[in-house]
Amino acid sequence: MQGGERLVLEGTCALAVTITDVPELSPGTIERQHLCEAQMVTVCAPSHPLAAMARPIPREEFGRHIQLVVTDNQPDAEKTQQGVASERQWWVNDLGAKHDLLRGSLCWGHMPRHMVEEDLAKGTLVELQRRAWHMRPLTFMISQRRGYSFFGCETRLVELLGNRHPSQRVGRARST
Repeated sequence: MQGGERLVLEGTCALAVTITDVPELSPGTIERQHLCEAQMVTVCAPSHPLAAMARPIPREEFGRHIQLVVTDNQPDAEKTQQGVASERQWWVNDLGAKHDLLRGSLCWGHMPRHMVEEDLAKGTLVELQRRAWHMRPLTFMISQRRGYSFFGCETRLVELLGNRHPSQRVGRARST
């Protein structure tokens, strides 16, 4: 989220991975380039009450249950939330923690499909069909200081991150 770009601005990091929806901290100093897109899926554990409901599930029903939302943990960061349907929310600051809590049957939430494919295949998570509610893909970006040239290993890291899930990729990384 914005914490990564803050580290880039301070010179602590050469690059940060963020999502398009996160407001840029300093557009004149930071530049972003497209990394990849990830298809989103709405999931919960099979023992969660939403898993037993007939599908597709209306948005109002999702609102009756606690939603797990990834949000920025920086105190002054603008809160960016995509696909929030419930007033009852638990916030975490990374997808790994969200994934663990979802498998624990505590909440429901949206996850990048590639991160939960194995869980869906094993039945440790179930996909929930939403009625009249579309989730767009999550677009990941690389943030760097304007004019900074990546070293070879940084360039390779960006290539590896962008190629990690070729079926999710949309074109090559490009400057924006």
